[in-house]
Amino acid sequence: MRNYPTNSPKAMCRLLALAMIVDGRIAPQELKSLHRSGVLVALGVSEDTFDDTAGELTQDLLASSADDASGMVEIEPVTIDRLLGEMQDTALRATVLKGMLEIVRADSVIDHRERRLLRRAMHAWADAPVEAGGVM
Repeated sequence: MRNYPTNSPKAMCRLLALAMIVDGRIAPQELKSLHRSGVLVALGVSEDTFDDTAGELTQDLLASSADDASGMVEIEPVTIDRLLGEMQDTALRATVLKGMLEIVRADSVIDHRERRLLRRAMHAWADAPVEAGGVM
């Protein structure tokens, strides 16, 4: 998995993209919800940067699963924690978490993997006050 600078646009985008694909599929509503939410604008991130970073995340995940005969991509908790650790700014954390919540709610189905990701983020970022709205 690539390393991105702390609080960088790519670090933020990777977490948003992870929220989209952690359940094994990208629902069109999730992408629409991200764009409608204004989170990318609030973070000062272009759609091109998001798209490029989502592609890099996909490449990294596929490369890490190359040895897995099942073809399933499993993201280790330590890896998720490292990615969450790339966000240190409290205000950015709150905005990214808001975006992640918007994404997982978009298709009206909150998968256990999405729930696990959000819990890890909320635990790691306990100082980022965002209303979960009963998702957890």
